[in-house]
Amino acid sequence: MIKYLFRKPKYPILIETDFRVAGARNAQKIERLAGGSAFGKKESYTVIDATGEGWSFVPKYGVISPLTIDKRWNKLKIIEFFNASLARTGIVEKYEARSLSNKRMDRVVGEIVEFESKFLNRSGRRR
Repeated sequence: MIKYLFRKPKYPILIETDFRVAGARNAQKIERLAGGSAFGKKESYTVIDATGEGWSFVPKYGVISPLTIDKRWNKLKIIEFFNASLARTGIVEKYEARSLSNKRMDRVVGEIVEFESKFLNRSGRRR
């Protein structure tokens, strides 16, 4: 069961795993990832919520905490973070946003989560 320190992030969120950045619309998705082998190489993982606030996930305790070094993320930095994680795994597809200045942060994060979800369903990769 995922616990929260102080308060909950605004879903959907992007969460770093040992393989790549994954999207989660709720805590159950994080629990499924934690139940597998998605976390184990690091003590804490980066989480970005729908408002662009940085969080950290500590799998040892199953806690998402707002205490992190990278507190504020901008839209471009989030997209680069997500696409870099895909590139590290050898995936050539990447999220490309148009008109970032016209989109709210929650929409950009939501689109990335949707892209990641559709990509997983198409490719059959479950990490």
